[in-house]
Amino acid sequence: MIYDLRDREVPMYLTLGCLVAAGVYALFNGFWPPILLTIVLIFVADIKSRTKRLVLALSFSAFVTLFQLDSGLINTVIVGIWLLWETGVIGGADAKLLIAITLLTGNPAILIPIAVTGGVQGVFASLRKQKDIPFVVSIFCGSLLFVLYPLI
Repeated sequence: MIYDLRDREVPMYLTLGCLVAAGVYALFNGFWPPILLTIVLIFVADIKSRTKRLVLALSFSAFVTLFQLDSGLINTVIVGIWLLWETGVIGGADAKLLIAITLLTGNPAILIPIAVTGGVQGVFASLRKQKDIPFVVSIFCGSLLFVLYPLI
C-alpha cells in the first residue's frame, strides 16, 4: 500500500508473491480450477489478438468450471477481474491482488467491501480533482473490513 501511495506503482515481486502464496493456500483447500484458470490467464494475456485472448479466457473459464462446479463463481470473478485489467480499468498490481484475495478467502463477497471503499476513495479523489487513484488502499481497507466484520 505504501508503494502505491508513494509511487503509484507496486513492485512485481510483492504482487506476484501474494498471488503465488494465495494460489498455494487455495490449492491446499481444494480450489485447483481457479488456480489453473489464473495460470492460463497469465499466458493468454501474451496473445497478440484481443479477440483470441477473450475467447480463450472465457472458454477456459467455462471448461475448468465443469470440473468443479463449486468454483464457478470464483472462476467468473477471476475472469471478471482479468477483463477489468484487459480493458485498462485497473492496473496489473490491482488485478493480481484482487485475484489473490479472492483465492485466499475463497469467497467472492470480499469484493463488495473493496468496491465500497473504492467508491468512497473515488469520491474523495474527484473532490480533490485527482485522476490517479491508488486502488491498493481500497483493496487493503475493504479486505480488512471483510475480515473484521464478523468480530464487530
